[in-house]
Amino acid sequence: MKVGMATHVGKVRAVNEDSIGCKGMLLVLADGMGGHQAGEVASALVVERVLALEAAGPDFKTALIATLNEANEALLAYASAHQECLGMGTTVVVAKVEGDRLYVAHIGDSRAYLWRRGTCTQLTTDHSLVTELVRSGGITPEEAKNHPQRNILTRALGAPGPIEPEYQEFPVVAEDRLLLCSDGLTVMLSDEEIGAVLGREESPQRAADSLVAAANDRGGLDNVSAITAFL
Repeated sequence: MKVGMATHVGKVRAVNEDSIGCKGMLLVLADGMGGHQAGEVASALVVERVLALEAAGPDFKTALIATLNEANEALLAYASAHQECLGMGTTVVVAKVEGDRLYVAHIGDSRAYLWRRGTCTQLTTDHSLVTELVRSGGITPEEAKNHPQRNILTRALGAPGPIEPEYQEFPVVAEDRLLLCSDGLTVMLSDEEIGAVLGREESPQRAADSLVAAANDRGGLDNVSAITAFL
């Protein structure tokens, strides 16, 4: 597996609160939130904790959930000790490839995509208010794209109580292409445009760079990050 990573502050924000990381077959991306650079602290803390994971196979799910809960407690403790960071939080999306299996876990609206033979599929479902409204029939998917409350999350790290990531497993085959990204990419580019870049570029680093550049070309309204992995 070859990996490419890119992150950028965007064209509007003053601070990049996204954090990204890779260790072997383990990928993690977090999109922080909170004033006074608190989001930057939150996302970096979670990425560091996830990358320290050594578990594999059937033990990975249990270890990852425990790690995310420990990270959440660490976020709350840090915010309690640093008043300027009260209310900080972060999304997270994690992917690990083991043989012909792909493990994906996420909290919030950072996403994972799988490109295979010309088709790009979103693997994760956003934990957001607009996603719940679409699911219940309250609004259409088209209306969700510009909904004034599209940034409201229904799950994130940084809230008291146990963390419940959504965890899934998928089969993978040779020449699959994987993308983890923050919402700074997905609010700027459609799934079709994302898939076109993943299919066009010859290397994962070029794909990651091209996706981030395309989001900035559209206005770069938020921090934007992408991790791409070519199997």
